[in-house]
Amino acid sequence: MRRLQLLSTAQFPILIALVEDIEGEIDEFSRISLAFIRDTGIANAATTKTTTAALQSPLVSQLARLTSWYQTIWYVEEAADDWNNSTNYVDLWAAVCQRAAALGRSTDPRDWRMDCDEWSDADRVLLDEPANQPLVNDDWLDGGIWERSIGTLRELKQRVLDLVSRAINKDVVGQLRAYRKKSAWAAEDVDASADTNISIELSGLLPELSSVLKSLEMMVPSRAFSLLLRLLEAELDTFLVERVALAHSFSQSGGQQFARDVDALSQLLCSSASRGTAKKSKQRVLPRSRECSRILACCVDSTTAPAANDIPLSLDEWGPTVTSPDASDRETELLLKKLGISRLSVKEVRSLVAHRIDFDRKVAV
Repeated sequence: MRRLQLLSTAQFPILIALVEDIEGEIDEFSRISLAFIRDTGIANAATTKTTTAALQSPLVSQLARLTSWYQTIWYVEEAADDWNNSTNYVDLWAAVCQRAAALGRSTDPRDWRMDCDEWSDADRVLLDEPANQPLVNDDWLDGGIWERSIGTLRELKQRVLDLVSRAINKDVVGQLRAYRKKSAWAAEDVDASADTNISIELSGLLPELSSVLKSLEMMVPSRAFSLLLRLLEAELDTFLVERVALAHSFSQSGGQQFARDVDALSQLLCSSASRGTAKKSKQRVLPRSRECSRILACCVDSTTAPAANDIPLSLDEWGPTVTSPDASDRETELLLKKLGISRLSVKEVRSLVAHRIDFDRKVAV
């Protein structure tokens, strides 16, 4: 009984104080700090490929603050899980369950702390009975005396991870504002020397994002880093499809530029995924954006040979079928599947084809 009372009045309050302290920090960060994370593009990003300033992201210091909380919670959660399964605490939990069963109560044994400071000699006798006495509900033994604390820590850890993800995604999307507003996608007279370059609007983002991800990789456990990377990929994939590909008109050269940008971002995410389950091939990263780029970069007629990894048929060979009002969605889906387009909806594909100004002109003729 004294061990349980010590646990109730000393160990649990210390853990509760830690949780409340971190919750206060999280609430303050959510109200103030997250609101001021930079949401504008890098200065001079349109004219500079890499700069020292670009590599020293102000986001890193914010991430260091967040991940320090995450590391603390993660450490204590791991410790509490070990305690929960140790002989000392397993015996205490068995005694608590046994006492509740002996009293004939239907209440949750996890509520034992509510009257712990009022226990009497009669309670001591119930706690000291042999642990192999039959219990009313054996299922309670599968929990543990630290079960609620572990659940609280796990939820708190997820809150911090969500904040880290929001901070990164907000920063990246803010820097892509100029890229979203780019209006040269439909240009046809493109400088041939630019055929291997990414868009200038991305030139400042890529090195900085690479630096941020390298720093983040050192701040959190492998599993958390893999999750954050997947969330960032999903955010970027949605942004590139909805805010760029579906929002602008494209020429074939503009589509090829978009394809190079998607490829560069995919390469960055793949090179950052250097640990654990985050590893995947570049072709599997940003899947919807990659399908958009294949459609937007597809050659208009069969006189032009398709590039590597491009759609094998020219746009004039499959575009009319997709855009025809007489074509059913099922028929269109089967055609798109043969072309390697499976992540985009039929409506999205029709919109992309309609945004190809060179194909639109040819159909009109």
